[in-house]
Amino acid sequence: MSDPSEVRYRPGRGSGTSSTTNRGSQLGLLRPRSLPNIQPDTEENVEAQTETVFRNYVYQSYRHDSMREEVDLTPVVPELVNFPTNPVSPAAQIGRELARFGDDINEKYADVFDGLISSLRISETDGGEETYDAFANIARRVLSGSVSWGRIMILLSFGYRMAIQALRSQAGNFSWLLSKIVSFVTRFVISERISKWIADHGGWKILDAHTGGGGVDQRRSQRLVVVIWPVTY
Repeated sequence: MSDPSEVRYRPGRGSGTSSTTNRGSQLGLLRPRSLPNIQPDTEENVEAQTETVFRNYVYQSYRHDSMREEVDLTPVVPELVNFPTNPVSPAAQIGRELARFGDDINEKYADVFDGLISSLRISETDGGEETYDAFANIARRVLSGSVSWGRIMILLSFGYRMAIQALRSQAGNFSWLLSKIVSFVTRFVISERISKWIADHGGWKILDAHTGGGGVDQRRSQRLVVVIWPVTY
C-alpha cells in the first residue's frame, strides 16, 4: 500500500531527463506517518520561504554539530556564528526542527555526501550553471522515483554538507560559496516543483505546527512520528 506522504517524482520546469538508474549509495528515508487536518499552503508562499528556511537549517545544523564538537576543525566564520535570526521566528523554529531531523542523516551519510561533493566545483567563471547542472543531477538521484519529507531532508542535508566542505576548503570565500549553495538548493526546490509538493502537504510550516513550535522531544515525537529505514539508489 502506498503512503500518502510519498508520491512519484516527476522533474518539473527547467529540468532535463535524468538518465540515472536506481543504483549507487545507500541513504536513509524518513517518512512522517499521516497527519490529521493538514491544510495545504500556496506554492508561492513555499517558494518565498525556502531560502530563509534552508539558511536557518544550515545555521542550526552547524550549531548542533558545534555542540557535539564535530566541526571543531572547521574555521569559524561570522556567517555561521553571528547569524542574524530571530530565535522565535517561524523560519528559525522550522530550521531547528529540520536540524533535529537532519542530525542522523548528516552524521550517518557524511562520507556518501563527501563522495558526491568531490565531483562538484563551484566556479565564478562558469556563472554557476555548469556546477548547478551537476548539483541538480545529484539531487534528482536523491529524489529518484518519489518525493517525501524524508527525501527533502536528504536534499537539505546534502546542501548543508556542501556548505561545511566549502568552509573547510575555502574559508576565505565562504560567504560567496554559501550564497551559491543556498541559491542552488532554492532553485532546485522551485524549478523541480518540489515546492508544490511541500505546499500540498502543508508547507514548511507543517513541520513547526506539528511539533508544538519547538516543544519538548516527547511532545514532538507524539505529534510527528518519523520512521527511518534504508533505501538503495
